[in-house]
Amino acid sequence: MERCNYNCDTMRHYLNYLLSAIVLLCGGGLLRAQEAQVCDVKNPAVGDRNTTAVEISRVECTPVATTLYMEAYNRKQYWIQLDSVLRLRGAVTGRDYPLRRCEGLALGQRVYMPDSGNVSFRLVFPPLDGRDTSFDFMEGGKDGWFIKGVNLKEEREGKLHCRLTGTVEKTTSASRLVLHRYGLDARVKPFISIPVHNGKFEYDLYTDCIEAWQLYLWHDWMEGLFYWAKFLSENATLHITIPEEGRPKVETDGTENRLMQDVDQRAESIFSPKYEQYNARVDTLYSEDDCYTPAGKDLYERLRTAETQEEANKIYKQRDSLEKSRRLYSPRMMALQDSLAAYRTEEKSWRLREAACKPSVSGLSFLRFELDDTDHPDSLKQALWAVYDSVYAGYLPGHPYHAVVDASRQFRTLTEGKPYPDYEITGDDGRPLRMSGLIRGKIALVDLWASWCGPCRANSKSMIPVYEEFKDKGFTVVGIAREKRRSDMKQAVRKDGYPWACYAEVEDANNVWALHGIGNSGGGTFLVDSDGTLLAVGASADEVREILRKKLGGKSGH
Repeated sequence: MERCNYNCDTMRHYLNYLLSAIVLLCGGGLLRAQEAQVCDVKNPAVGDRNTTAVEISRVECTPVATTLYMEAYNRKQYWIQLDSVLRLRGAVTGRDYPLRRCEGLALGQRVYMPDSGNVSFRLVFPPLDGRDTSFDFMEGGKDGWFIKGVNLKEEREGKLHCRLTGTVEKTTSASRLVLHRYGLDARVKPFISIPVHNGKFEYDLYTDCIEAWQLYLWHDWMEGLFYWAKFLSENATLHITIPEEGRPKVETDGTENRLMQDVDQRAESIFSPKYEQYNARVDTLYSEDDCYTPAGKDLYERLRTAETQEEANKIYKQRDSLEKSRRLYSPRMMALQDSLAAYRTEEKSWRLREAACKPSVSGLSFLRFELDDTDHPDSLKQALWAVYDSVYAGYLPGHPYHAVVDASRQFRTLTEGKPYPDYEITGDDGRPLRMSGLIRGKIALVDLWASWCGPCRANSKSMIPVYEEFKDKGFTVVGIAREKRRSDMKQAVRKDGYPWACYAEVEDANNVWALHGIGNSGGGTFLVDSDGTLLAVGASADEVREILRKKLGGKSGH
């Protein structure tokens, strides 16, 4: 039986099974008041989970019952299916609390989402033992959805309280907001889900220090085109308006947020005309059918008619190769792309001068993310490091951004011909491993990929024949998969048949992607010589083969 046509959760078959009846010692399912858990918690903190299709927005515990106020999400006219066999498991007692009833959602059958993309419902369970201050929500058998570590303590961690309120002016597919630290990838990192009811939302964010955060509509993110609101988590109240179209508006009484907004507004007044001019010229080229070279047009036509995802992934890889060699776009479009890169560099340089004038959290945030970008021109990279070292290195000691910058400093030399830096990953047994120990003495391809990244997997599979040809001649591959769960990597390895060792980077635990300057990407490849020198970045299977033949011997050509 299909579970859900929701493409962010694994489609899977499952078996329904009957739970044994649980008889509470106090009889009749009613615990004495002094023994029962009593609380009313909104947006409870949770631990590990294997679905984002359902959320717990509130937990109400009384001596009579435990009520979970639930939200189900998907694209409009898509469906979800929640099993009728549901239970809670107490974290302390280990006791199972079976579902008494569900209100507002038909269990055991497909439920199609309305235009809002959301259905609210309630699940009623027996009262929790007073010792169970947290519990796991569990569905069906071993393959059922789960949300673990639902915390009933209302104690909020963090010294700072950032109060968020807002209005969503969209009426279709606008029932859920995604909130997380700025720059994190919600595909692999947990995010905070904020329900939107009647066009309104609210959330109390508690943090230990002022950091950049971003908020956006989940449904727009699922479609791949979305605007986000960026703010700093200071002690302040923020009101965020998300319009029908365009960028969200943030109103705040916070000093740091106002400083950031001032810089953003002045930057927009200076550079928006240039970007608008670029967009108008691109529209002209599209109208004249002069955006792509003949090879580029052929590629996009093949992509349009591709019948399988695997076929499309191969075409995407060819597209990346054409773009890298400047053979994808027409000469006129290529000139526009070059002008866009120049505008962006000009804007970054302007923002850097603003940050250098007076240290601020927004300035530190700007540097933390720009220093991660390996595509900047060398002159801009040098200027960014100079400002950080002279103005920001001693600003707000202990702020987590400094640790990220320190890690980025190690990878400043991540260029061909320079030493490949050493770093830590996590082994299958949970113990730390040093990359240097895994590749020492061999030419190694460090393959960063993800189970959810089709082009990455297509590239990894293309390396299998290369590995088989050279594995006994001093060549190895080390795969690292960027995942929410280790099991996702293992399933992909079984399906794709990678013959080399693969390790999971779960929820960016070691910041491997950020260290390589590809924080917003699915993956990348790095070919390292036996002496630790970086030989190539992003090389194709054919390019890797040719390098290995020169280094290790073998036939040339095909």
